[in-house]
Amino acid sequence: MASTLLGLRCSATSLNVLMARSFTTSAAAAMARQRPARSLPTVARVPGLDSPADLHNLSEIHPLLDHYPRKTDQDGHLKLDTDKLWPSNPPLDDMLKNQADDDVDESSLPHGLTKDDLKKFLKRALVVKRTSNMTTAGKIPSMYALVVVGNGEGIAGYGEGKDDEVARAVRKATNRAMRNLTAFDRYDDRTIYHDIDHKFHATNIQFRSRPPGFGNRCNHYIHEICSCIGILDISAKVWGSRNPMNVIKATFEALGQKQKLPEDIARGRGKRVVDVQHTYYGASE
Repeated sequence: MASTLLGLRCSATSLNVLMARSFTTSAAAAMARQRPARSLPTVARVPGLDSPADLHNLSEIHPLLDHYPRKTDQDGHLKLDTDKLWPSNPPLDDMLKNQADDDVDESSLPHGLTKDDLKKFLKRALVVKRTSNMTTAGKIPSMYALVVVGNGEGIAGYGEGKDDEVARAVRKATNRAMRNLTAFDRYDDRTIYHDIDHKFHATNIQFRSRPPGFGNRCNHYIHEICSCIGILDISAKVWGSRNPMNVIKATFEALGQKQKLPEDIARGRGKRVVDVQHTYYGASE
């Protein structure tokens, strides 16, 4: 008896669900038939366009949608390409040029050098860092660069530059280094004439002349400077402050101003240059 009642209840429940679904579907259909049709906005027709299919073919030039002047390729077909404002290789040198700092006058170069010779120079950006100037308006950031240039044959120089961009700062420093080229004396075109002890501010550097094949065994900043100058055999030791700017400036000052040449020694001792060359440097001539 209980199972019979349970079966009747399940049948009644299923019948109610089916009736509800059918009522909902029929009611929705009736409401849809009674709802007024929504009017679609009218699209203005463009003269010359017969169907929407014409809009998909964008590879062809349309007399109304495309502007003149028309251009044709080698085969005589119309093309949509426009002229480029910049060529494939934009002139970055002109965009980064600063007339106040980029003009290198040949009269400021050592005797015998031209602008064409500058293209063969070695360039080393040894120091590139971010700096800031504290003002009443706040911190004003900028980039600082120190560049060393040289031809590897006894001529080198260094320059400093500051700008908002790294590329412009390096360019300014490079051009200033070109204008500050100095000729360095080298013994046998490979090393210095004698040992040098030099102090620049808080930086002390000891330079030692070395025999052939010794190499450049020194601070990495001094190593790059000697490579630009053309010094192949030298040893150096830095004492005190190892600030890169002080080390670089001390190296240029010591190698360019503190060397005593055989001519100077012979003049001070009242001897011939040949005797001094033989006594101090072991020359056979």
